[in-house]
Amino acid sequence: MLVESKSGKLLWDATVIDVAREKEDGPVTGYKVRYQGWSSRYDEWVESNRLVEPSENNRQVQEEMLEDAASLRDGIPHSLKNMEAKVHVRATNRARGDAPLPDFASIAHVGVGASTSVRTFALMKAAVLLIEAALPIGAVDTTSNGAWKPAVAKQWRLTVERTDGPAKLLRCVVLLEDVITEEWLKQDVGHLRACLPNRWKALSEISVASIAMRIILLDRGILYGQVDKVCIVGYLANLL
Repeated sequence: MLVESKSGKLLWDATVIDVAREKEDGPVTGYKVRYQGWSSRYDEWVESNRLVEPSENNRQVQEEMLEDAASLRDGIPHSLKNMEAKVHVRATNRARGDAPLPDFASIAHVGVGASTSVRTFALMKAAVLLIEAALPIGAVDTTSNGAWKPAVAKQWRLTVERTDGPAKLLRCVVLLEDVITEEWLKQDVGHLRACLPNRWKALSEISVASIAMRIILLDRGILYGQVDKVCIVGYLANLL
């Protein structure tokens, strides 16, 4: 069997070696498991809700969990390793200023046995937040009267974290697209993005795949390494 860790973030290979019952012929109340590669001193009694069938899908989930655990220096799931934003999220001169990074791993985490679409949706939320966190100074107007002033940005992040449906997430993606200054978007990718359905059509024909495409093209289209020096001076002046 596979056994879910107490944190719910890993799946371990194990063998059931004993069961517990309230009565001799009563229902099973617990399972004693021995973990693969570990001595008997680490045997553990677990409840049934921590036991997972080692199906092909759950084996894939197990592998993804291990990859995520190995790449949590920035808390960014391994599945998002190829995003351009990942390279720049820790760079200096980011538009988010001193706002802390979202807990990407927690946002992307779903329960064992979740469907592929549910896992993809959670990853997309983390991906959108990663893009916004990596935006350089000048890419969005963060002044007190700007479209992306701190209060607006904070509320947007909370909305993305809490959204539970594709339509809400798509609205958040479109809003982010609208506030990014054109000078910070690559022209060649911009042409591809122009081929996407307009917002109203996109909302009427919404799907997980269509949202993922918008997120991928937005990530590929942003000039993360370009920073407006004038904006930096103004930002530093505000801090002082």
